[in-house]
Amino acid sequence: MFERLDLTKKTADKVFLKDIEEMQKELGMLQRELRDKKIPAIILVEGWHASGITMVINELIKLLDPRGFSLYSIGSPSDEERARPLLWRFWEQIPPKGRIALFARSWYSRSLAELISGIGWKQGVKQSVSQINQFERQLADDGTIVLKFFLHISKAEQKKRLEEREQNVLTSWMIDKGDWDFHNQYESYLPVVEEFIEETDHPYAPWTIIEATDRNYTILKVFSAVIKTLEKSLAVSDEKGREKIVNSGVTRPPKKAGIKRKCAPAVTLNRHDYEQKLTSCQEQVREIQYRMYKRKVPLIIVYEGWDAAGKGGNIMRLVRHMNPRDYNVIPISKPNDTESRYHYLWRFVRQYPKAGHITIFDRSWYGRVLVERVEGFCSETEWKRAYNEINEMEQTYVENGGGIIKFWLDIDKDEQGRRFSQRENDPLKKWKITGEDWRNREKWDLYEMAVDEMLARTNTRAAPWTVVESNDKWYARLKALQTVISYGEQIL
Repeated sequence: MFERLDLTKKTADKVFLKDIEEMQKELGMLQRELRDKKIPAIILVEGWHASGITMVINELIKLLDPRGFSLYSIGSPSDEERARPLLWRFWEQIPPKGRIALFARSWYSRSLAELISGIGWKQGVKQSVSQINQFERQLADDGTIVLKFFLHISKAEQKKRLEEREQNVLTSWMIDKGDWDFHNQYESYLPVVEEFIEETDHPYAPWTIIEATDRNYTILKVFSAVIKTLEKSLAVSDEKGREKIVNSGVTRPPKKAGIKRKCAPAVTLNRHDYEQKLTSCQEQVREIQYRMYKRKVPLIIVYEGWDAAGKGGNIMRLVRHMNPRDYNVIPISKPNDTESRYHYLWRFVRQYPKAGHITIFDRSWYGRVLVERVEGFCSETEWKRAYNEINEMEQTYVENGGGIIKFWLDIDKDEQGRRFSQRENDPLKKWKITGEDWRNREKWDLYEMAVDEMLARTNTRAAPWTVVESNDKWYARLKALQTVISYGEQIL
């Protein structure tokens, strides 16, 4: 791939000055159009050391309204970032609708750095490529424009630039042993870089390779590609228009069921047996928590279920004896104005637990295929696409060393009605019941179909569902605790 490039290409100053003036006007107009149409864009610039990444970024931001972009210069991860999956920090930095995110280096540089210092090339490249492709495709599917540039220079040109910087008092601080080590391994890294580019070059996130020997040529080629891609993407957006959001709750689940729901347990417990087993299980859960902390294994526990199925009471019993410094409970409601401007997974990935900690989600990303689907808060295309996106997200999390437990708390419609009535008549619980709960109950059959499809499509080997028979609250609490204990013993 690189051998076919002509690194002698140059652009005269006169041509550069003429063309850059026109491009400045075009880029400004395109940025405003992105803002008005609420379309996010990512522009990342990668390349060899000393290939001109900073120079290209500096020139780009001269032409952009600073109120409409964010710049991220990617270096070594912080301790906080090291304690989470590699792509976590980049989910944090994706742009909201209508803004541009500029990356001076990106997840590609970080992946290479992790590979150099960690696992074998073949295994590592394959895993990194798969996770990056998923990440970029999910962003593109949600409407983000992704532009990727790699600045290519020869080894000889790199050596020349490194020496020039070393000899200049103002730039000598920029060059260290790592730069020269990377330069000396240029031939070794070349096929790995080529493989990364070839395996991650897709229509939804294409690479543009830039012959970066000449400054003028480099800048114009980058700007030309940015303008061309944005114009094309905005034109497609105009033709497509806004996708109509419809209530798609009547869609039937697949014939092949992935997991069977049960609301009534096979056995019942008396209070004495329940309390005795409860204390024992809670002590075991605390031991599991300490072992996970010591081993630096992060754990996600997802609670989904019918309204009034007992999620809150179940979570309270789960965490009662746990160390409060090392777990966090995240109650999920509808996205706020800020969260609505991002990819729907953004607010959940941001809450990933760091190594050794536990995050418990009281409702989760499954809202996309449940309430958002049934109530028509997203399009049919969006919720159908979400099954695969969710499976990929959970698979990636597990591949990066995390654990995940998913509970569906199942009750029947009659039991839900009894609990609703109890809440309305109990002054201490009346706050739990709202008109929305009763409205949702009227759509029980639609929600039931959505639940069955969710369980069928997202019950994976990496992140299986555990159905908790919750007509009996005591049984449900013990089953959840025992599931956490069993899972912890399995992965530790």
